[in-house]
This record gives sequence, C-alpha cells and structure tokens, in this order.
Amino acid sequence: MKKGLFFTLTLLLSASEPPRVCARGPMARSQMPQLTVSGESTFNVWWFHNQNIKNSNDNDFGQGSFLNENQIPSLAATLTSSSLSGDTQNEYGRGYIFTMDDSRLKFDLSGVSDYGTDYGLVVNIDTNTEQTFGDKTIKETYVWIDGVWGCLTLGNTNGVEEFMAFGGYDPLGGTGGFDGNFDRVVNLVTGTVTSVGIVEGTDKSTKVIYQTPRFYGFQGGLSFAPQYGHLGENKIQSTKDYSWNGDLQPFDRRSTSLALNYMNDWKNGLSLGASLTAVFAKTLPGFSGSQWFIVDQNNTVIVRGAGNRKNTAGYAMGTSMHYKDFQFGVEFGDNGKSHEVKDLKVQTGQETNAGCFMDTGIAYHFGPTKLSFGYMYTKRKAIHLNVNNTFGKAQNRTHILSIDLDHKLAPGAGVYFEYVHLDMKNEGFNVDAMINNTRVTQFAAKGWESKRKT
Repeated sequence: MKKGLFFTLTLLLSASEPPRVCARGPMARSQMPQLTVSGESTFNVWWFHNQNIKNSNDNDFGQGSFLNENQIPSLAATLTSSSLSGDTQNEYGRGYIFTMDDSRLKFDLSGVSDYGTDYGLVVNIDTNTEQTFGDKTIKETYVWIDGVWGCLTLGNTNGVEEFMAFGGYDPLGGTGGFDGNFDRVVNLVTGTVTSVGIVEGTDKSTKVIYQTPRFYGFQGGLSFAPQYGHLGENKIQSTKDYSWNGDLQPFDRRSTSLALNYMNDWKNGLSLGASLTAVFAKTLPGFSGSQWFIVDQNNTVIVRGAGNRKNTAGYAMGTSMHYKDFQFGVEFGDNGKSHEVKDLKVQTGQETNAGCFMDTGIAYHFGPTKLSFGYMYTKRKAIHLNVNNTFGKAQNRTHILSIDLDHKLAPGAGVYFEYVHLDMKNEGFNVDAMINNTRVTQFAAKGWESKRKT
C-alpha cells in the first residue's frame, strides 16, 4: 500500500479556446484564413509526502530480476538479480519543489471557403523546458473542415473518447484533482488504476475523426488510428511499439473510439451534458516474440508464457450538470480485460482484468472564486504470489480525494490551492512488476533488432 498527499500553490496564466465542438460558429463567406495564438502556463509550488506501508506478504522478490542479452526464460532457471526494491527506488519522499506545468502555445489558422465551409490548421507547441527522450516539442498538429454535414479532423490530436466525454473531472479546479498533475511528485503503485481514461484510448496517435452535426442536442463521433503511438511522418512499425524508450509496452492497432453525447441549456439556468464513449482495438505485445516470467524468492523461474495480450475493449459513461452556482459531474468506466496477458490464467490458475473506475466532482462558484471537491475510486482484479509458490487473488484498489480553491485575478490569470490524498494498494504488485519487467523487454528487443537487421 502506498499513501501520498501533496499541496500546491499556483499562479495560472492562460488563454485557451473551449473544447472542440462542431460547428465552429458563423464566419463571413470566402474569408481569408486568420491566425489566432493562445497559450497557457502554470507556476506550481509543491509540498508532498509519499509513504510506503508494506504488508507482511508484500515481498520485493522478482522486481530486480532480469535476463542476460538474448536469453530466453525457462522453467527452473535462476535469473540474475539487482538490488532493486520498492523501498530503494522512491524518487520522491517528503519535500517541496517548484515546477512550470502545462506550458504550451497554440496556433490556430482558420478560414472559410466560398461555400461557407470552415477549415483550418492547428499546431500545439509544448514549451516545457525539460527535454527527455520521449518528449515531443509539437504536441498536436491537425487540419479540420466543418460544414453542415459535420466536422472532419485529420492528424495528431486526441480522439472523441476524450474531448466528447463528460465526467467527475469537469467541475474540478486546480490541476484537475484526480485527473491532474499529481504524478509529478507521487510514485504510483505498479498495477493500480489511477487514470480516468479508457485503457490508452487513441491518445494523440495519427488519426481520422468524424463528428456528426448536433441534432436535438445529440452528437456522435468516431476516431480511427491505424496504430497507437504513431506520430507525424514516423515510419511504419507494425511489429514493435512506436514509443520505445527502453521499455516496450503492449500497443494497439486499428484503434477505434466511439462517442455519443448530449448537451442542452434550459431557461431555468440548468445545463446538462451526458456522454457514452468506447474504445476497441487489436492489441499486440510490445515486440514480436515477447515473453513474460514470474520468479520465486530464490529468483528461480516458476511460471512463464508468451507475451500475447487480450484485445482492447472498454467503455465509459458520464454526465456533468451546472445549475446557478453549482456544478456536478460523475463518470463510470470499465476497461474490461484490455491488455491483460492471455495465458496468465492457464499458467497460474488466476484471472486478472484491467480494472474499472468511478469519479465524481462537485463545485461551488462565488464571485471570482470556485471551491471544488473530487473523489475517485478504482479497483482491479490482480494475482498474488504466495511464499509457497502458489497463486491467489489480489486486492487492487485506489482512493483519490482532492480539494481545490481557485481565484480569478483577471481575464486569463488566477491562483489556486490544491490538496490531493492518494491511497493505492496492490497485493500483487510484485507479480505485475515481473510481468512488465523492463529489463526483459529491453534485452529481448535488442536481440530482436539484431536478428531483424541480418
């Protein structure tokens, strides 16, 4: 079990457009394209405290096990081990830090054709000064066209499962509470569900998006990405994870997301939004020939199998209501068995799933100030390795509570205070850590690459 809490005091500067909704609004016919520049950035002061609470059966064995290059795990083989453990690998304990979060600039070039159809190009630039291997300076780039027939978006941007959804995160202020930036200073427990997203969704993978016109408050949407993680002009990699940074992860092909939402405003001041979203995809292992293994306390392989994963299939439904000075949101999502190892039940006798989640949020506005509360609960079916090398069911649960106070200083500028408490527990964290052991994927990937080149 891991508990974490943090406070943050922030200065927020932003000038961003509302969520993307068809249609774009009236424009003069045959208008030349116009460039709009917007952006946002926040300066955060974090105070944080992470605490590990280890149960008597939460052994660290297996977390430091790894294969030598090109080695294939076999039953009864004794693997090399490092000194890794859950206690020694903490990056954050107790302290404070300054950060510049969510810093970006957005360029939107839009115009209208002779036929009254809106069109445009959007480029979203990440201005984060921290640059690592996986960072992308260009976070989004896409073209769009909008008419009476609907809206078509082409390029690298989020899918309909994200920007057409409503949920408990909508009323929240600060960084977003349980959907915010707590991962900056909190170590997440392996195998726990901490995201309101449906598995991976389609993220910003290169895709096609279509949204229908809104009819009596209803609107439908469809996103399709040939492969998760593909960005820009990247070459095709149909047998390997695109986002490789030494840790190959399962990835999706033919990622399809669907959305149906409803929006309406009544004269009595009540506004309502409701949504149903789903994601489906063919899931592949991080690389061809991927394998997994589980070792005992002596670092001996007791169970092994292929790295094939179950296909992605998940859904979420949510709503957000606004009445006078009050706002409320709630969402339920189920990831099903997405990305779970196919032969794990055959080898261990226990079954796992990708977990489900429920998030709620409520806010009260008084003048330029907003007070919001959020709560998220998740659970997942995992497995635990006992000291006698038998397997049992593991309890995997997460509770996240957040409180946010926002105050608007001027148009586009404000300050906020946020408190978040996390309680994450996974009795089978050592099994999850072994199945997703980065050393296995790294060494095996090197061997796969060398064979491929010959």
